[in-house]
Amino acid sequence: MNDAELRSGLQAGPVPGEAEAGERAWQVVRQAYAARERLPWIERHSRVVIVFALLAALAVGAVSPPGRALVDTFRDTVGREAPATQPALVRLPPGGRLLVDSPRGPWVVHADGSKRLLGAYDAASWSPQGLFVVATRDHQVVAVEPDGHVRWTLTRPGLVAQARWAPSGFRIAYREGATLRVVIGNGEGDRLLADGVAPVAPAWRPLAVRNQLAYADRAGKIHVIDVDTREQLLSVPSHRSVEKLLWAEGGRRLIVLSAHPADLNRRQGGIRVVGTPSLPAGHRLLDGAVLADGLFAYADYDPKADTTALIQAACVTSDPCLLIGPVRLFQGDGKLENLVVSPDSRWLYFGWPAADQAVFLRTPGVRKLATVPNIAEEFDPGGIGPAEFPYVAGWVPDPGSS
Repeated sequence: MNDAELRSGLQAGPVPGEAEAGERAWQVVRQAYAARERLPWIERHSRVVIVFALLAALAVGAVSPPGRALVDTFRDTVGREAPATQPALVRLPPGGRLLVDSPRGPWVVHADGSKRLLGAYDAASWSPQGLFVVATRDHQVVAVEPDGHVRWTLTRPGLVAQARWAPSGFRIAYREGATLRVVIGNGEGDRLLADGVAPVAPAWRPLAVRNQLAYADRAGKIHVIDVDTREQLLSVPSHRSVEKLLWAEGGRRLIVLSAHPADLNRRQGGIRVVGTPSLPAGHRLLDGAVLADGLFAYADYDPKADTTALIQAACVTSDPCLLIGPVRLFQGDGKLENLVVSPDSRWLYFGWPAADQAVFLRTPGVRKLATVPNIAEEFDPGGIGPAEFPYVAGWVPDPGSS
């Protein structure tokens, strides 16, 4: 038999076992596709890639071992469970909605990946259950519904920022320059609360029946005030580099985050004020968040190595608060920042600008991990030049959930 006869014979009929090989390859690919971990934010951009990957894997996998290796690579790419030391893509946390600040304004992102741009605002934050959003731009404080409908607008002569809604839903605090002001939730009764405040977001104490607010002044003192009675519940010296205030243990403990942690342990008015954990020399604290079960997470940045370690520790309930048993959750190049906790306190989000990724961790430890790549472009569609990395301003339950 010459070459022409051999070629003619092969084209005339199927190769022995060809159909069976094709069926086996299809089963492998179908199982890989069924086990995929969908990322709603990039689903729109990934469908064509998935189709071509499936076709390529089917064509090659039917005839060669490298084809089966391609299927394994495909499964690794779209999601395969892995040990905690080897994070892998998993499904995004079910339920809840994110509020994401971007160069275009704040977006409301739903669990299915759909999102809505609220308008040209500088920054925004949720009301207690996510029924409304309070946003700021230049001289305006604006209450907006999640569909973008404006409920009311307040205009001030100075520049406004860092508006925060009280847990009761009846008060909103915001900064105007170096002053701290408060307005009723319906936009009425705007008044001055304090002056000489630091450029740090105020933090409402998590008590739905009382409107009590923590803030930092430019002298480095931490204050807690009852907004309605103007009673000063706490005033303690802290650190001039205060960057964030966090409430823990249902409002019994106030954690003061600063770039260079200072020793702080004071009790006043039934509130324990504590500083953040000590870091290695030269390191900087980028952010922190209170998790479930007395756990605390913080981002430890090493400028020399340009790496950040995300650390989880337990806060002993005795006084003073002691962080014990530090566990490294994640480490990456550049800065890991913008720590945000899910409504059930079991998931932790952080931004990874150097990798252009949004990362979700299932805590405690790293029980699951999900990443969303190309996140900057996702919230700046059609933008010209490098996209600014978005900032997650809050995470609230789905409407109607408890």
